[in-house]
Amino acid sequence: MRLTPLRRAGLLASAAVTVVLALTTTAGAQPETPVTDDERAQPFLKNVDINHPEACTVGGLSGSTVHPNLFTYTGGDNQQYLTISGVPAGIKVTGILVKGGDRFNVYLADKLGPLSWEKLRAPFNNGGQLPQISHWFGCGVKDEPPTTTTTTTTTTTTTTTESTVTHSSTPIATSSTTSSSSVIAPTTTTTAAPVPVADQDQLASTGFGSAWLLGLGAALVAAGAAVLLVMRRRRA
Repeated sequence: MRLTPLRRAGLLASAAVTVVLALTTTAGAQPETPVTDDERAQPFLKNVDINHPEACTVGGLSGSTVHPNLFTYTGGDNQQYLTISGVPAGIKVTGILVKGGDRFNVYLADKLGPLSWEKLRAPFNNGGQLPQISHWFGCGVKDEPPTTTTTTTTTTTTTTTESTVTHSSTPIATSSTTSSSSVIAPTTTTTAAPVPVADQDQLASTGFGSAWLLGLGAALVAAGAAVLLVMRRRRA
């Protein structure tokens, strides 16, 4: 069967339309790359929910979800911008997730810097416009209390008490060889040691010798006795 020029042209046009439609369908099936004008954020094309267990596992986030009510903020849901001026106590916030439509921006706390975090937003929509925020939430971990090391120092104080004994200058008369001390504690009893008796030769050693007097006396007594004996014999 031979085709006329008109018929041939119609077939070619139909084939071209089919190719164009196929290319268009293929191009539409390619995932769209989300775009944001905030250099602090990383955009994602994905649905995310605060209650999903993996909500804080995208874009470098970590920890668990932190509800917006725990933050101090302005803007947020149904508005284009969100400004956070305070974070919950006892929680280290690792980042913020801001969603609009079917895309969301991930903000890492390290890139946001110190508070306040101003004009957080969602990525552009299909029309290249900034959408309203559908919802947002934070991610974070509990702060670990600082480790405190307590050092206990024990000091031992030694107190030395000195006792002062006052001796009286007034002599104490005693009737025996036993005397007692006047110190309160302890009580000490002192017994006087007996004085050894000196030899007769050492009595009254004052430099004057009396032994020759004793001898003289004995000699005189003997002489007297001899005289009496002679006189009695003569009388007899």
